[in-house]
Amino acid sequence: MLKRIIALWQSSIFSLKTTERMVELDWLRVLAFGLLIFYHTGMLYAQNWGYHFKSSHMNTNIESWMLLLSPWRMGVIWFISGAALSCILQKTTMTHVLLNRSIKILLPLLVGVWIVVPIQLYAQMQQEVGLSMNYVEFYNAFLDLSHPLFTQYQAGIWPHVDVNHLWYLRSLWQFTIGILVVLPILRSNWLQKFIQSCLKQPFIFVCLGLLLPLWVLKLTWPSETYRYPMGFVFLLYGFLLVHHTTFFTQLCRYWQWLLGLFAFKYIIIVYGYQAIWLSSSSLHWQLVSMNMIYTIQSLLGVLTILALATRFLKRPSKLLTNLNTIVFPFYIFHQSVIIALAYSLSTLKLGPWLEAFIILLGTFLVCAILCSIVAHVKILRPLFGMKTNYPCSKRVTLIGTIISILAITPMAIKLLIF
Repeated sequence: MLKRIIALWQSSIFSLKTTERMVELDWLRVLAFGLLIFYHTGMLYAQNWGYHFKSSHMNTNIESWMLLLSPWRMGVIWFISGAALSCILQKTTMTHVLLNRSIKILLPLLVGVWIVVPIQLYAQMQQEVGLSMNYVEFYNAFLDLSHPLFTQYQAGIWPHVDVNHLWYLRSLWQFTIGILVVLPILRSNWLQKFIQSCLKQPFIFVCLGLLLPLWVLKLTWPSETYRYPMGFVFLLYGFLLVHHTTFFTQLCRYWQWLLGLFAFKYIIIVYGYQAIWLSSSSLHWQLVSMNMIYTIQSLLGVLTILALATRFLKRPSKLLTNLNTIVFPFYIFHQSVIIALAYSLSTLKLGPWLEAFIILLGTFLVCAILCSIVAHVKILRPLFGMKTNYPCSKRVTLIGTIISILAITPMAIKLLIF
């Protein structure tokens, strides 16, 4: 019986024609994660948006600029993640994908929450409650899950051990498990034929079909956790659409229309943000209307960026190859570096422009140095999501795999029941 069930899941993996690697999605992956550095630096200065640490130079003007990115930045990343997962499943077995992805995602997450993220909590607590200890003393207390210092900071996988910006990795693993569970449905002939039939319709109807689930979620899901089901929807879109060239052909055909609509919607959102979202006297229907417009922009932004990439970013390069190898560790480090720099500069009374410039430049430089160290120290590479680029015997590989599984299992159990 077990063999039949596995065969059912396994056979579904190869029901589609193998899709060649899409260079444009590789470019988008690099650019999307690169934009996170600018976005998270901006969060230091956004007066009305919560963040782990804040600059003394907060204002509302930067929020209007950040609205250019905020609707779609994670949607693009989730779409690319879904597309990548779908392509990986075409080339290997489901068991291998489950094991490999669990280690590749959860091992860096484990290292991240215990080693990389704590500096963010230190800076946050220094600003919010004040601490009479240095970071070494703080970290010793951090390792004690029952330490009274963190009574008001209990959120996390374990008490006060939270994911912060690494929530993407946590959700990516959870979503991967969900995709594997329903894989026979996602790869079924009837669903693929249905998608092909839908994509033959006028492009406006395709867009409306993609928008409908997002609208339903926005209207029914609590806003505090909306980003999770929204992320799964975009991951599902990437998973299902990456093999359909008709979709990308349509995007390329209408890229100018998409870009124009995106710019128009951005103007509306900025106006609505200032006049409705920031107003204490806004009516309920006005807030709901702006939420629907924002949801449209989230999809429109993803489609526009995909269209531009399909149109202009199809050329491979050595630079792209090199950047792709460091995207993962760059992502892991970037927010902790941003907050550490912001905390260090907070007492120097620098102006907002100089402070932001130093933080941006310093983040890129420090992350580049850290990624270089990780790349050149063999044992660190898998701990930060980089592929091992050196030959290993089967025995060493087996031992490494067993140790990794033992290390991530407690976290995996926590995440499955969280």
